[in-house]
Amino acid sequence: MEQFRFSRRVLDWGVMLGFAGLLCLIIAIGLIGIRQISVLNRIAVSLARVDIPLQNAIFEMRISNSRYWMAIRNYLSWRSTRYLEAAGIVQRQDPVSSASKNFEQNLDEYLSLAVSQEERQWGQTVRSSQEQLRKLGDNIISLVDNMDRLASSDEKAKSRQVLDRIQREFENKLFWIDAFLENPIQRNILQKLDQKLEVAEAGRRRAVTFLSWSLAVAIFLGLGTAYLTYRRMKHDQRHREELWRRFVTAQEEERNNLSLQIHDEMGQDLSALKIYLGLVEKEASADQAESRDKILKAKAILDALMNKTHNISEILRPPEIDEVGLLESINGLIVQNKEMTQAHYTSQLPSGEPTISAQEKLVLYRAVQEALTNIAKYSQANNIDILLRQDRGMVFLTIIDDGVGFDVETERERPMRRKEDKLKLGLQGLKERIELLDGTLEIHSERGRGTKLEVQLPVR
Repeated sequence: MEQFRFSRRVLDWGVMLGFAGLLCLIIAIGLIGIRQISVLNRIAVSLARVDIPLQNAIFEMRISNSRYWMAIRNYLSWRSTRYLEAAGIVQRQDPVSSASKNFEQNLDEYLSLAVSQEERQWGQTVRSSQEQLRKLGDNIISLVDNMDRLASSDEKAKSRQVLDRIQREFENKLFWIDAFLENPIQRNILQKLDQKLEVAEAGRRRAVTFLSWSLAVAIFLGLGTAYLTYRRMKHDQRHREELWRRFVTAQEEERNNLSLQIHDEMGQDLSALKIYLGLVEKEASADQAESRDKILKAKAILDALMNKTHNISEILRPPEIDEVGLLESINGLIVQNKEMTQAHYTSQLPSGEPTISAQEKLVLYRAVQEALTNIAKYSQANNIDILLRQDRGMVFLTIIDDGVGFDVETERERPMRRKEDKLKLGLQGLKERIELLDGTLEIHSERGRGTKLEVQLPVR
């Protein structure tokens, strides 16, 4: 018993630790999942609100610079045409102004999204370079517009030289701005994008690794907890079976002792009393007829009492099982019940004694005893069939009657044992004993259609 208690305490702690581990693991998985989702959400928000708009702003600035350059070149080409009208000149200047404004708008957007001081400095550098580029572009347009007003060819040649120089400066500044937008500004943005994607990928790998290990640990803890729970259930079941087995053994020993006391002590006392009454009967004179008659009645009552004592002794502990075996004991029960009920009994019993333990024989005897007692009391049956057979490691007992029957479900809702059952056997107690031996007891009955009792016991 002490070993069982120690083992149960170990199992209890193991189950508690297993469930605690699973709970902590579930919480950890949830926290890791929430954290990973938060990280991915921050990265996605940063990409959507900062990095991608920055990249678009850089891309639009480069496009605007290209359009500005093309607009200046086109203006030069269109302005050299002799028949260009004033309205056409204004129209040709619109793309230049539009490209310049578009560049400024995208630069302002870049500066509003810039986070680091270095990025703001880059933006200011681009703004300063763009202002210089715009001044060069305005100078080019102004020189082109003034060339038609020059009269001498020398002045035009000098103006052409100045225009060529400014064009070279314009193109150099334009290419410098475009290169600066690509490197370092755009490269910095792309590096940040790569870093954020690497962080997201590293977090994903960590999360997958953690979840994989967590799954393995959870399976291990689950299997361990299930095993410990199963062991505890088996321990509790064995403990209950051991307690019930002890109870049944103690009950049978008590009945055996009580049977011996009734048979030996009370039987001897009753026999002595009968002998004493016989002596008193002999000593009574012939003229004491009334006294002799009373003595005869007392002896008759004493005989009946001795028979009842013998019957009670047999009920408590049937000696036939130990002496003549199970089959003859069942036949003895059939003979007794025939005298009480006058019903027709048929039995199909094995030719030889079943090779089962004494405890199994006693349980089968009690099953027949309980069934025949109930049939005699309640069934009003005319025919009773008793079948006993042993086949492939199993013993089968079937008792069928054609009595009034009963509602099995209603009987199950009643108390576990009959109030008048002084031996505390009953069908429920019998069922518990059979199940203790890993057997089954089934009862099939309907009102007006008789009853069928089936017992199956494995041979140990």
